[in-house]
Amino acid sequence: MVVYIEYVLLDNLVIDYFLLKAAFSISKTPYKKIRIFLSAVLGAVFALLYPLMQIHTVILTVIKILFGFLLVLISGTFKNAKEYYINSVLFILLTFLTGGAIIGAYSVLGIDYSSEISIAVMVIPAFAVIKSVTAVIKYIYRRKTVLSEIYDCEISVGGSAVSLRGFFDTGNELFDGDSPVIIVDKRISKRLLSDISSMMKIKYITLKTVSGEDKMLSVKSDKISINIGDRINVYSNITVCFAKGSVGSGYDVILHPALMEGKNELKSAEKVKKVS
Repeated sequence: MVVYIEYVLLDNLVIDYFLLKAAFSISKTPYKKIRIFLSAVLGAVFALLYPLMQIHTVILTVIKILFGFLLVLISGTFKNAKEYYINSVLFILLTFLTGGAIIGAYSVLGIDYSSEISIAVMVIPAFAVIKSVTAVIKYIYRRKTVLSEIYDCEISVGGSAVSLRGFFDTGNELFDGDSPVIIVDKRISKRLLSDISSMMKIKYITLKTVSGEDKMLSVKSDKISINIGDRINVYSNITVCFAKGSVGSGYDVILHPALMEGKNELKSAEKVKKVS
């Protein structure tokens, strides 16, 4: 029985530590490992005493949720009540998802999750679930952020005009001389370079990237129109580089942040007709 208690304490300490760390990581809230550790210790002690409470299941659940809020309060320093609430909800959500996933997996595999050996190795599946759930939540959040920065645009080169979906990437700091550089998906190149007049503009340029220098196939656009809210930003002579593969999911071109504001703006009623 002593070994069983040690397993429960150790498992819950490690799992609570990972859960708290994951919640702060998702919300991008600064944290100190020592505070998370001390909070996890308290959580481990609570997990040991929790089964001994002989009260109604609903009340037990409420107590467990409130204790989760307490653990988050102890483990972090928050700018305001909203930040604290978000981290608390994330911690509780991760806790229930992790517990449910482990019980479900053990049931499918026919493993008794209350056995000594199951409890002894509980940390391993718990860690895998926490990492997976955290990755999924971060992906969904990033996806939502990306979609909010996607705009309809049209690029004209020579006799070709193509309607695309563009993503404003604040990390795109590429310039070709004084010209901002936009990067188009590889599969779009054939549509933009569909006639001789556009193909004659092709050239290689050398760009400095975070990994060094890279040569990319490029053309100068005749016109780029970007629909931003109730206006259209229109630019000419912008360098269009062709990526060696896909630029991302849900969009065709990485736009330069310098194109978010422009001097040449058309009213919504004067929108340029798009050509598919």
